[in-house]
Amino acid sequence: MAINDASVVEQLAAEAVRLGARELGVEYKDGYEQVFVLSGPIGYEVRRFKTSTPVAVSLRQELRRLCKKKRRVALPSGEFELRASVYDSFGEDAFRVKLRLLAAPAKARRGRLSSKGAAS
Repeated sequence: MAINDASVVEQLAAEAVRLGARELGVEYKDGYEQVFVLSGPIGYEVRRFKTSTPVAVSLRQELRRLCKKKRRVALPSGEFELRASVYDSFGEDAFRVKLRLLAAPAKARRGRLSSKGAAS
């Protein structure tokens, strides 16, 4: 995953939403930052970053900032609020990021309104 205009967390959030998840998790294991998506009680790994890489360092920094202050992001599937929390996992910091939909994309909202109007 290359770092571009979108932050690492935003890119991962977009992937999670695309997969139908509303929560991300990041945990350290065996020299890697493991990123997984959660949908209800089921989760699976979507990315692994070697802990010493710039992407992994950037990811952890973003997650620490996100724990202090929630953030709104515009993704292709709508506007989301990202809230992170940190917890201990075998002596290492682990993170959970909740993805809350604030507003669906304008195109989707218009489509729903016009289909309701057509049925009346």
